[in-house]
Parts: sequence; C-alpha cells; structure tokens
Amino acid sequence: MNFKLLFISGLLSVSFLLVGAQENVNNRKAQCCADEGSSFKSFLSKTIKYPVRAQENNLQGQVIIDFIVGKDGGLKDFVVVKDFDKECTEYAMRVLKTSPEWLPAMKDGKAVCSKQSVTIYFKLIGADTEMDVEPQEGDIIVWGYGTTKKGSLTKGKT
Repeated sequence: MNFKLLFISGLLSVSFLLVGAQENVNNRKAQCCADEGSSFKSFLSKTIKYPVRAQENNLQGQVIIDFIVGKDGGLKDFVVVKDFDKECTEYAMRVLKTSPEWLPAMKDGKAVCSKQSVTIYFKLIGADTEMDVEPQEGDIIVWGYGTTKKGSLTKGKT
C-alpha cells in the first residue's frame, strides 16, 4: 500500500513539474541575447565605453532608456527617460540598437510585444563631482576615470 501511495505521489510531482515547465514556455518575460548565451547586463558592460570628453569634464550620472521588444525579438521605439549628458546618452542608445536579438515575451503561448527599461550609470573614479543617484549592487555601471583640480586626462598633463 505504501508503494502505491509513493508511486502516485511521484506521478503527481512529475505532472506538476511538467505543467510548471509548460506554463513557463507559454508565459514568460522577454529575454535578451537569445543566441549569445550571455545576459543583457553582460552585453552592455562589455560594449559601452565612457566617452573621453565626459570623463575630462567630470560628467557622471544616470541614463534611462525605455524600448519595445517586438514579437520577432527585435528592439524598437527607443525613448530616453533620463539623461545627464548628450554624448553618453547617444552612445548608450547606439549600443542598445546593436543588442543581440531577444526572445520575445510570451502570453498564452503567443509572442507579444513588451516594454523594457534599462538604467545605465556612468560613474567616475577619482572625480571631484558627486552623482545625484548612486548605483546599487547588480546595476549596469560604466566606469571611467575622472579628473581632479590637480590633473587632467588630456595627453601630456598629470
């Protein structure tokens, strides 16, 4: 009798796992880098560079960009929500547009468009300026080197 109970319990567990797995395929959020095997954060961290002019001028801050992941996994309809420097924002936007293809969001087994948002912090080491918002652990941070009143990043100066 215990064996039958154990067997039925095992079957129920397996069927709940299969239903849960099917649920995840039928309903999921959009996911980056379908073919790359890496995360969106990893892609951005490797690709975005701090513009030299912004570093020389001790410019640091936060850029927030909203975009749509289409049914085909392509990105479109980019909107700048927050910026602090035109060059940093344009660079971030340019990199976002080269993002690897995404897996689209799924609802009830059908691909749907979904709105996404990315926050990128441009942060300087050794700058005289402070950021208005500090990044949290896990945020996307592009590091650069700031200048102090004693020095500059331009060639020939220290």
